[in-house]
Amino acid sequence: MLLTKVDTRSLGETLEAQNTLIKLGIPVCNAFIRTYKAHERAALEGVAITQWRGKNAKEAESDYRRVAEELQRDWRK
Repeated sequence: MLLTKVDTRSLGETLEAQNTLIKLGIPVCNAFIRTYKAHERAALEGVAITQWRGKNAKEAESDYRRVAEELQRDWRK
């Protein structure tokens, strides 16, 4: 499971949710996707977050890269 639309002001709640899922035996990614206006603005401009430049663009892109790296590590196992 991948947690998305994570409020950057409530990261503690996100970690708590991840721990609860793990305790319930539900596989969950360590990485997650935070919510940024950058996502909306990139979509409105019709570009991927990796191509958009503006406030929080690098942070938004890095979230997706962390997820991709985690998935690739898991596939290699």
